[in-house]
Amino acid sequence: MSNRFSLSRLLDATGGYYIIIVTAVTQFLSLPGAILGVLLLSWTTELSLLSLGDIFKVVLFGFVSINLLLLVAAWFISASSRKVLNGKKAGTITFDPADQLASWKQITSFPWRYSGLMGIAVFLLAILPITAYVYFSGTVNLDQAIFLLMSFWISVSTIALLANLILGRVLQPVQISLMPTDTEIQQKGLAGTPILPKILSAFFTLIIAAIMSLGAIGYHHITKAIIAGADLQQVLRDFQFQSIAISLLVLITGVGFTYFFATSISDPARMLIEISKKAEQGDFSKRAQIVATDEVGRMILFFNQMLSGVEVLNRTLEQQVSVRTAQLSAVNEVGRSISAILDPDVLINKVVNLITDQFGHYYAAIFLLDGSGRWAELKSATGEAGRVLRESRHRLAVDSKSMVGSAIGQKQARIALDVGLEPVRFNNPLLPYTRSEIALPLIVGNRILGALDVQSTNEAAFGQEDIQTLQNMANQVAITLENARLFQETNQRIRELQTAQRQYIREAWTSLSASHPLEYSVGDDLQLETETVISVPIVLRDETIGQINLAGEQEWSPEEHAWVESVATQAAIALENARLMEESRRQAAVDRTVAEITTRVWSANSIDGILQTAVKEIGRALNVPEATIQLDLDAQGAANDE
Repeated sequence: MSNRFSLSRLLDATGGYYIIIVTAVTQFLSLPGAILGVLLLSWTTELSLLSLGDIFKVVLFGFVSINLLLLVAAWFISASSRKVLNGKKAGTITFDPADQLASWKQITSFPWRYSGLMGIAVFLLAILPITAYVYFSGTVNLDQAIFLLMSFWISVSTIALLANLILGRVLQPVQISLMPTDTEIQQKGLAGTPILPKILSAFFTLIIAAIMSLGAIGYHHITKAIIAGADLQQVLRDFQFQSIAISLLVLITGVGFTYFFATSISDPARMLIEISKKAEQGDFSKRAQIVATDEVGRMILFFNQMLSGVEVLNRTLEQQVSVRTAQLSAVNEVGRSISAILDPDVLINKVVNLITDQFGHYYAAIFLLDGSGRWAELKSATGEAGRVLRESRHRLAVDSKSMVGSAIGQKQARIALDVGLEPVRFNNPLLPYTRSEIALPLIVGNRILGALDVQSTNEAAFGQEDIQTLQNMANQVAITLENARLFQETNQRIRELQTAQRQYIREAWTSLSASHPLEYSVGDDLQLETETVISVPIVLRDETIGQINLAGEQEWSPEEHAWVESVATQAAIALENARLMEESRRQAAVDRTVAEITTRVWSANSIDGILQTAVKEIGRALNVPEATIQLDLDAQGAANDE
């Protein structure tokens, strides 16, 4: 991490020159890859020190010259990347997608393009010319030329592979800096060497290098052993030493390559595991850095895309839950506010204002059916437009020419997510900013009361959950309106019954007091100098039927006054019960008399007998001196003719 941090600081300081600097450093760091070829060259050719010195001078000159040419080539194959890096350093970068793609693709493919160019250039410009020169100049024979060519090939292959791995590491800060934010550009620009070709190239390079080295050494020592006069023991010892040394070098190189490959996979894997743990804890803000340009880089890219999708989904769900919670809270607030209102007019005004306040909509109105059921009359609406519409007694026909009329007629919600495209809608000039509208029927059981109309300044403002929420609230409003109506009707009937009862009580006691004196006094009627009078009305069901007057020498205390009122209340009930009892007795006597007269009338067997019995019994029952009964059929017939 500290090395990467240092490389990042170097990148910030150098900008686009960072690519050339780390390429030059990579050329120097990859030189140890030539050790195997150098040892093979010295052990198999057995050239004199002078010849080896001449060859190394030519090789060194060629290596320096070719590396300078490779730096020039690196300058050109990284032009777009350097341009973007220099722009970022200067603060003048323009985020052009084409430049982003070009720079990203250049930097992700730079390691293999450079190392491949290195191998081809060294082989064509150095190995072949030098080998041909020393062979045709007579410095080496054919076997030595072949060993020289093999040694050069092993050195160049190892250096190129090592350069590829080193550049893949040191260019990670540049890759992170140039990585586009657009995922499509990221995918198009990932042009690194796939894992399988890298592993196969390293594997075959090591295998071929080991086979060629051991084969060349074995061939060389077998040749020496065949030559007469050779010390076979010395040849065997040299062969053993060189074989072991070559094997160790191949093993060390293989371990180095394996380490590079393993860390290129394990480091991103650990990073993905850490980010996955944070995501599991609910933190979706972290993203994995694309530290590889092969399949691992693509895996990281798709992992980041998946994480972004999960984050968006989680945020969307949180927003939906928040909106849904706010809607339910608003519905509950509306329910609490209207549940205690029993006046329909007050209730309707409260509902439309709560809808605009709690849900933030532009306009809300409630229409109720008139007595004919053909018109939906506006009862309340919000805003200045609502006031004007109420004053003009706005109403809509219950038909398919308006959202409200259609909702009432079909008994189902009508939604216009874009009012400009809705053919069934009343276009109100007082509401010019409406972009979406919903009309919800107010239904109680099978009875339609009217409709709730809500309008918004946003297009597609009503989703499925909004429709369900508003419909539930409309149902709640309809039930509350019906309850308020029933409450008013019940109160009206109670008031009518109370009025009729008071009138009955008044007439009954007035008639009773007219026929009987209803007054009773106790005590002496004395004129006292300090007389104190208290008058308590006798009230029966809000109707005064009498009064209790008390006179005394002392002031009446509140307790005594309350006691007299209590007695007056009980007296009113007792008086009413007594009156009802007497009335029941009189009615019973009347019913009994009627029954007796009816029995006697039915006992007569002739018309004369029935008439005589009827008039006699009625006169006796009513105690009248004279009674007459007469049948006049002619008069009845004349009346019918008229």
